[in-house]
Amino acid sequence: MKILMMERDLAELKGIEWFLKNYLSHDLEFLAITDAQSLIEEIDLFKPDVLLLEMELLPAQLDQALTQYKIPIIALTAEPLFQQAMKAIRIRAMNLFVKPIPLEQLKTALMSIQPQAENDVVVIQNSSLYDDLFLQSERRFSLDHQSFFLIECAQFQNNLKLYEWLSDLPIFDNLTLLPLQNRIIGIAQIEDDLQLSKQLRLIMLESRKSFEDEINIALYTGIEANLLTMYQSCKKALSRRFYEGYSHILKSSDSLQIVRLDPLLTPDEQQLWIDSLEDGDLATVKTLLYRLTKSTTHYNQDDVRIHLTSIIAQIRRYMMKYQLQQLSHFEVKYRNLFHLILEHPILYAIVQEFVLFIQQLMDHIQNAQKQSKADYAELAVTYIEQHFQDPELSLPVVAEQLNISANYLSNFFSRKRGIPFKKFVQQYRLQRAAELLMTTEHTISTISELVGFTDHNYFTKVFRAYFQSTPYKYGSVSNVGVNEIGFSISFTFFNSAQM
Repeated sequence: MKILMMERDLAELKGIEWFLKNYLSHDLEFLAITDAQSLIEEIDLFKPDVLLLEMELLPAQLDQALTQYKIPIIALTAEPLFQQAMKAIRIRAMNLFVKPIPLEQLKTALMSIQPQAENDVVVIQNSSLYDDLFLQSERRFSLDHQSFFLIECAQFQNNLKLYEWLSDLPIFDNLTLLPLQNRIIGIAQIEDDLQLSKQLRLIMLESRKSFEDEINIALYTGIEANLLTMYQSCKKALSRRFYEGYSHILKSSDSLQIVRLDPLLTPDEQQLWIDSLEDGDLATVKTLLYRLTKSTTHYNQDDVRIHLTSIIAQIRRYMMKYQLQQLSHFEVKYRNLFHLILEHPILYAIVQEFVLFIQQLMDHIQNAQKQSKADYAELAVTYIEQHFQDPELSLPVVAEQLNISANYLSNFFSRKRGIPFKKFVQQYRLQRAAELLMTTEHTISTISELVGFTDHNYFTKVFRAYFQSTPYKYGSVSNVGVNEIGFSISFTFFNSAQM
C-alpha cells in the first residue's frame, strides 16, 4: 500500500510512518510532505493508494483537483471546527480524525481500503492446492519464505464474511486463501517469523472490529509435509478451543496433555450433587463444575461432555421434585443447556451456562419458599386432613409434597402449632375415630383402619390414653347419650304437638 501524508509536524509524520509500517504490510510505501505546494505533483508521481491530509494546510483551490483523482482521503485536523468538517466533506474524505490521531481507528480505516494496484497482493483459490488437499497428494509443500495457517471463526456462519474480508486485507504482500466450509486455509509469503506473528495478531484484532466475532489461527510449525498433513495438524491445534477459547494463535507443534475422566458420577458424587442442590449450596456447585476447566488439567473432551450429561440428570431430578419442568422458561433453558453440552465448542462457556441455570433454579425455589413460609404448617394440616386414612402418612411424605426438608417442616410445625407433627397426626386420627364411634356402627377394628391405624391393639392403647376410656366404652356411652337426647327431643316435640 502507498500512503501519501501531508502534515506540518515532522514528529507526527515520523510517528505515523513507524506505526503503520510496524502494523501493516512491511513493504508499505510512505511519502511525507509538509505543505500543499507540491501535493498534486507528488500525487501524479507517487500514485498513492490513500491520502492523509491535514486540513489546515489544504487551500480551497485544490478541492476540485483532489476529487478528480478518486483516491481515498483521510482528513486530519487539530481544530475540531465546523469549517474543517465542511472542507473534509468537499474533498469527499472518508474519515475526519481530530488530533491526537487515534491510531487504532486510523489503522482500521486504512485496512478497509483496497489498494489500486492489486497485482499479486492476494491470490484466491489456487486449484492445484485444492487438488493436493482433497486428493491427498504426497507432494511436499515448501515452507521456504512462506507459512501455512488455518483460520476458524467462533460463529461458523461468518466464514464467508471472514473470507471476503481477508481477500481485501492489505496486510500481506502475497496471500493465498482456500475457503473451506467452516475454516479458511491461508498461505502467506513471509520474510521473518516476527513479522508474521504481528500480521496474524493484527488479523485477529481487526476481525473482531469488522464483524464482531472471535477467531483462532492455527499456525503450522512442523517440518515440511504434504498439504493434507499440514491441514490436519492445524485442525488438531484448533480443537484446543474447547479448553482455551478463542483469540489465540495456536502452534501446531504445541500439544496438550489430555487426562481421562470417569464420565459417570459415582454414588457419592450423585449424593453430593443432590445435597448441594437441596441445600442451595451454589459454592459447592461451582467448585464441582469449575474443576473441569482448570488450566493445569485438560480432561478428554468426550469424557467431559458425558460427565456433564450425568450432572444434568441430577438437575432434572431436582427440577421434577419441585415441578419446575412445568415452567416453560425453565424447560426451554434446560433443553438449551443439554444441547450446549453436546455441541458448544468451548468448555468454559458450557460451565458458565450450567452455573447460571442452577443459580436461577435455586433462586426460584428459595423465593417460593420465602413467600409460602408462613403457610407451611397450614399446608401440612390440610394435607393431613385429606390423607389421614393413609397408613403411610408421615413427616417425610408431607415434607416432600411441600418441597421442603423433613427437618425444616418438623421444627417449623412444632413452633407454629405448639405440638410435634407426629403427635398432631395421632390426635387428629383419634378425634376422627371418636366421631365414627359416635355416628356409625362400625366395629372398632374397622374404625381403626379407617383412620390410618394398622395395629388394632395399638389403636386401643393410644385411644385409652387420650380419652381416658376404651373405644368400646366410649362408643357405648356416646350411643346411649345420642339415643337419650333423641328420645327427649321426640317426647318434647310429641307433647308440644298434642297441646
